[in-house]
Order: sequence, then structure tokens, then C-alpha cells
Amino acid sequence: MPDVYTTPWYEAVKEAINNAVAELPNAPTDSFTIQAEIVGDGASPYVSDGDTLRFLIRLEGGQCAWYREIDADDPSVKLDYRFTGPATVFDEIAAAAQDPIDAALSGAIKVRGDMRFLMRQAEMVQVLLDAYSKRVDTTWPNGRPPYNGVG
Repeated sequence: MPDVYTTPWYEAVKEAINNAVAELPNAPTDSFTIQAEIVGDGASPYVSDGDTLRFLIRLEGGQCAWYREIDADDPSVKLDYRFTGPATVFDEIAAAAQDPIDAALSGAIKVRGDMRFLMRQAEMVQVLLDAYSKRVDTTWPNGRPPYNGVG
């Protein structure tokens, strides 16, 4: 059981994505890159207030090629999507305490990119969300969300 937001956790999520895609009858063949930006909000013990945790996800031909944390925006990486939101929301999604679609539709998580393409990839997006929130047995060394009613 990896700790949330660690290299072993990113690897476990990547493996969960690839295992789930293998179960899809019609795995997508498109490739795209996503950057998630988790903004410290003062409530999450995993991202300090004012800091931003960033990670990249690269999907190629229906498989997750990489899922890794980065220190800052990498201008050499062409992003197709950027998801930005408060750490508390991302933590709650990772703990399966908040629905990621509801978080995006409510504006708690901002989504930038071609929404038509994203909608065509709905099955793959669901695989990504499930891997992040349900398929990895995550440990929470600093406490599991929700945090004292915040979120």
C-alpha cells in the first residue's frame, strides 16, 4: 500500500490504469497528455498552503506510458489537458470521498483542453478516474480526508 503522492503511488496508479484498459473491449488508440495541478489550500496535510503539486500522465494507444510528479511546468511537454484544483478536493477524490465528475462540473476542479475530444474518450477518462480514486489501496500517513469538515 503506497503513500499518497509518492513515486510508488504514481506507479501503482499507472499499473491500475493499464490493468483496467486491458479489460476494455475497445481500448482507445488515441494519445494525450494530462497535467494535474493540486494547489495547497491550507487544509490538506499533503500539499502546503500556497504550494502546487504537479503530475503528468501520458496515455499512448490506450496505455499509460508514464504517470509522474514534476517540479514545475515543462514547456517541452505539449499538454492536451490541465486539471487544476484545491488539494482538499484532489485528496477527497483519491480517497473516493468525492466524485471527480461532480468536482469538475461544479468548478471545484478547472479543466482546460478540448472537451469534445475528452468526451469521445469518456471510457478512458473513467478508467483514469477509477485508478486514481478506487483501484489503488492508498495509505494516508498524515490523515485521510475529509479534513475536519473542509471540502
